[in-house]
Amino acid sequence: MPNLNIFKWLSGKGWLVLAGGGSWESEDASSIQAKVLSHTHSQGPIAYIWAANDIDTADRHMDALREIGARTGYPVDILTETDDTLFRELGEAGVIILGDGPHLEPLHDALIGVALRSIQEAFNRGATVYAVGQSAALFGAYALRGGDMLPAFGWVSKAMILPGYTPERAGELRAAVALRPDSFGLGVGEGAALALG
Repeated sequence: MPNLNIFKWLSGKGWLVLAGGGSWESEDASSIQAKVLSHTHSQGPIAYIWAANDIDTADRHMDALREIGARTGYPVDILTETDDTLFRELGEAGVIILGDGPHLEPLHDALIGVALRSIQEAFNRGATVYAVGQSAALFGAYALRGGDMLPAFGWVSKAMILPGYTPERAGELRAAVALRPDSFGLGVGEGAALALG
């Protein structure tokens, strides 16, 4: 597990990029996306997981990515695709985008199993995993869900990731970390991202 100061993250040849969310049409988001695309080692297509939001948003986001020079890609519906299809579509991807949206718990539940294993295998081979907004929260040890904590995937060890972070939310993050003294809080504001690789 590589580490830098307090950050310890899953080993792999790829990059893990955690973005704070906000409009993917903003100048900050476009800048982050352009850097993600230019620093990706793998040559595979983009796989866009949209279960945190809706297919129309995913299609518009994919169109915007093509306008800034992204490679070809396709949306992946992790709720309805077969295990074989998920394994193939996610496994061959060079960039896997997990879109933002209000549906954190269904996304968490749908990713457990073949989808998450396929994402990890792609990451091990060099794919970039770009998790935006609520999706980014799932890559810590815990995700905040209202006043509760949802066990997350632990790719960033001991982290409690709060996307859409603002100074006004510091108390919320501090209170959550106090319940898990072995953890640390990581607030990622809109228009900001953390890249680990």
